[in-house]
Amino acid sequence: MIETDVAFSGNILVADDEKVNVDFFQVMLSKLGFEVETACSGEELFEKLKNFTPDLIILDLLMPNMSGFEVARRLKAEERTREIPIVVLTAVSDIRDKVDMLELGIEDYIMKPFNFIEILARIRNVLKVGAIRDELKQYEKKLQYMFDFQKSLHLFLENVRNGSKDLVEWGELELNRSGEHAETFIRKVMDAGKKQLESIEDMNCRYRLLVEFLQDEE
Repeated sequence: MIETDVAFSGNILVADDEKVNVDFFQVMLSKLGFEVETACSGEELFEKLKNFTPDLIILDLLMPNMSGFEVARRLKAEERTREIPIVVLTAVSDIRDKVDMLELGIEDYIMKPFNFIEILARIRNVLKVGAIRDELKQYEKKLQYMFDFQKSLHLFLENVRNGSKDLVEWGELELNRSGEHAETFIRKVMDAGKKQLESIEDMNCRYRLLVEFLQDEE
């Protein structure tokens, strides 16, 4: 069952060149139970990401040197950070800028001057969507494991069936031959038995890995 309720907890990275905003977010969000890191520029944000993995980034759109748009574009382009949700703080009300944000993959935006209650509501919603997305990915991974196991099981059964069929056919042939061919038949039986044992052990290993994976995800 997918959990849709998200408490105020997790890692948040706040990037804003206005120190008063940075300090405000750090104090308020920390009191609510979030682990908060801050940055005053895009460059500092990427430095922080080397040692801090946020569940959410609150990003000011208008920053010197590297704008919020540039930061977001880079975050969404890199595999390691593209799944981190971004909430943008902006004083820009132009519809074109809002469209650009959505096209970049920015999850939400808040107009300045902001209301902290609104920010908390948006943070909660974005984290909730992220939690659902993560659980869906785990379900997809489980389904892929099950699909791979099903294919392996089908191949295993085919190998066992064909091996058993070969044994029966070899046995029927040898029964109609003289005793001098008994050694050849025995060797064929042994080789076929070894191959079946290898197939059984491989399937047993795959089964154990599947069980361990499913138990770890519970």
